Amino acid sequence: MVKDYVDVTFTGDYLTVSESAWVEWTMVQNFDDLSTNTETGSAIATNGYGYFKDGVNPVLPKGALINNSKIYNYSGENIYLPIYTGQDGAYKADYYNGGTLLRTDTFGAPIITLTADNAIITADSTNFTADMTLSSGTSSNIITRVTPPSTTDRIVVTRHDSTEETILVETIEECKYAPCKISFLNQYGVVQDLWFFKRRDDSVNITNTEYLENTLTSTLSSGVNYSLNSATNIPANFKTTKSVRLNTGFVDESHNEVIQELSLSERVWIHENSTIYPVKPKTKQLNYKTSLNDKLIDFTVDFDYAFNEVNLVK
Repeated sequence: MVKDYVDVTFTGDYLTVSESAWVEWTMVQNFDDLSTNTETGSAIATNGYGYFKDGVNPVLPKGALINNSKIYNYSGENIYLPIYTGQDGAYKADYYNGGTLLRTDTFGAPIITLTADNAIITADSTNFTADMTLSSGTSSNIITRVTPPSTTDRIVVTRHDSTEETILVETIEECKYAPCKISFLNQYGVVQDLWFFKRRDDSVNITNTEYLENTLTSTLSSGVNYSLNSATNIPANFKTTKSVRLNTGFVDESHNEVIQELSLSERVWIHENSTIYPVKPKTKQLNYKTSLNDKLIDFTVDFDYAFNEVNLVK
């Protein structure tokens, strides 16, 4: 039920991406002795999912909202790393190049409800009267996207419980192929980017029906006739689907999970010519790869553009 109210909208602008919604609930428990108990609450909801091994009602992790421990980024492009910064979420993110700290982003803690009544407070013969209520709530940036400095090779995210997670960054300058960026809704219901650095193959699949057209003509002078230049089998109802095959280039083992999430995603976009277009992963089989068995790891994924090349929008 909640999923129907989480509208996912992404135009390529990471500042205006819509991927979550606030949920408020009232739960009434009815017991055998006819007594009841009512509980209310609220939370942030995303269009994510859990695996069977995660157990009942898995929740968002309290740090970076990606599962890969390494990011491959195209030289000159920004990284947009989604981080949960709500209650008990990430406290800060440090960006390093080698042993040099480049920058630190600190995230605001949740707002705590404060209430003061009309009591008179006296200090040093001065009267202070307070009558104010600070409404409860949380930080407006529940999911924050950080953009590390261009020379970052390591991101350390510190959670509110002081635990840390480290994400490595490798910047790639591809000189032979034109890298292609794919954005998709990952397991946690947030938009994640993935670069494909190697070979790209485009194709198109065209299907259509046809109908038989009557080309007979009749005149008083020549009688019934037809033109040898007029077609009788007329193609119609064209459906044109463009496809693209992309290769990641060499990546680490953590991208097994990334490719799986990409294949399971309900929302996927391809970045082309400063515009994003919806696509659908067509590859439905994933062979998990390891450095032990496969030495060098890369993935090839087929996509269909999620629209008809011939404009049929009405």
